[in-house]
Amino acid sequence: MKKIVKILGQSIGIGSTICMLFAFIFADSEVRKIVVSFVLLSVVIGLLSLIYNVKSLPILAQTLIHMGGSFIAFMIAAWLNQWFPFKWQVVLSASLSFFFIFFAIWIFYYLKYKREIEQINQKLR
Repeated sequence: MKKIVKILGQSIGIGSTICMLFAFIFADSEVRKIVVSFVLLSVVIGLLSLIYNVKSLPILAQTLIHMGGSFIAFMIAAWLNQWFPFKWQVVLSASLSFFFIFFAIWIFYYLKYKREIEQINQKLR
């Protein structure tokens, strides 16, 4: 099962990259702007995840830094690309959606790494 999930993840990443490259090359400037925003947003979120390597910070602080920085980057990209109108109801809805997705992904990885640690500990016993 782990191998299938890994292959699916890689396939989605490769497919998305190909799609974005073709969109960047052949689409109009508005689509190029969106592609660049997605790439920059992905880079920022990826770089922010390095905070989890700072062992002196508690997991709550790491998560809040990662989530807060990712949220700010998302809101800037949304504003620059006019992904939605910046009325309080829409911003609230988009924010709640962002936090739900963020925590769903966070919980998935937390449980994954917790299980891996438990398996390593079982082998050491």
